[in-house]
Amino acid sequence: MTTSTTDAAANSEAAVHTFVAFMTAFGGAQQVLKTRMQGHAEPGLGPLHLRALYLCQRNPGAPQQQLVQALGRDKGQIARLIRDLEDHQLLVRTPDERDRRVWRLTVTPEGEQKCGWFADMEAALARDLLGALTPRETAQLNAVLQTVQARIDAMGANA
Repeated sequence: MTTSTTDAAANSEAAVHTFVAFMTAFGGAQQVLKTRMQGHAEPGLGPLHLRALYLCQRNPGAPQQQLVQALGRDKGQIARLIRDLEDHQLLVRTPDERDRRVWRLTVTPEGEQKCGWFADMEAALARDLLGALTPRETAQLNAVLQTVQARIDAMGANA
């Protein structure tokens, strides 16, 4: 093997190792969040539901399509998620006055309370997981995550 072939193989192996570590850490964080939510969340609602609800709270009256883009999920998944939130009376969906094909999303007062609870829980988990990082480490991690997200976005556009 030539040096460049050896370097490419080592880089590929390192990328796979880093990817597996990233997915393992992400999955672990998701599981800790789900565990912390047990007994406090509405039955049948998970972190993705509450993340969507929180995004709706931050953007009152936003169209359903905005959730599709923000969460990186397909329209069917978001439609089911919204239906679940409506069934739990945490979210109201109303047709847009100008374009009846567009749905506007509004958080109910009960949904507002759930958003506060979820934001507090996420903040506590963030502090537990990342609070010991230095500001420099946090900046580096954010830069890496932004690069990864940009590549994910580019792959989604080309898929």
